[in-house]
Amino acid sequence: MSGKEYAPSRFRVGMTMTLDPTPFLLAAGATHVTQPAGIGGRVSVEEVGRIGGDAAGGLVRLYLPGDRAMLQLHLGPGNEPDECRYFAPLDEVTPADEAEWGVWLDPVEGMIGWSEFQTRDGKVYARIWSPGPARVQPRALQEEVEGAGGGRTVHHQAMLYGAPTNLDVPAPQTEYILVSAVEDAGQAWVEIRAGLDVNPASLSLA
Repeated sequence: MSGKEYAPSRFRVGMTMTLDPTPFLLAAGATHVTQPAGIGGRVSVEEVGRIGGDAAGGLVRLYLPGDRAMLQLHLGPGNEPDECRYFAPLDEVTPADEAEWGVWLDPVEGMIGWSEFQTRDGKVYARIWSPGPARVQPRALQEEVEGAGGGRTVHHQAMLYGAPTNLDVPAPQTEYILVSAVEDAGQAWVEIRAGLDVNPASLSLA
């Protein structure tokens, strides 16, 4: 009705893909990342999230069934993924009051945005987005999520951290920790995800 030609997105709910087990097998036991369900076979996408739209420079998140693991794709020229990271849930915290939220989001001392992040087992990760010794503000990300039941908007205050795996090539060289304060459908919590790089060409998107 707008007069514009309709161009269906290549990323859609119910699409299937193949997950190459190689990076997960090579990194087994060396990171916090859990292997995806159905690895090595076809898996379907339960929800699709878009940050910045379906255009170069945007991010697409493909949420997998089960434990809410996701593949985060960065779109390059021609709407082609030029970077892919797999993120699995590691921890989740629901702050009870304003003071507990301040532990995560306080403008001066909040953990999301601090120069380093430490997981419960004591492993330390350096900030990847805007590295440096001083705290920075988390990145505000607005994600448009589409599922079988319709769409919704999810707000994130997020920061990405990383640490070397100390594994030999071709094993993944970096383990990522994505920490986000999430607002979704009237609820709010902090989620912590562990991730690895995945070759986008290996996904066999269909």
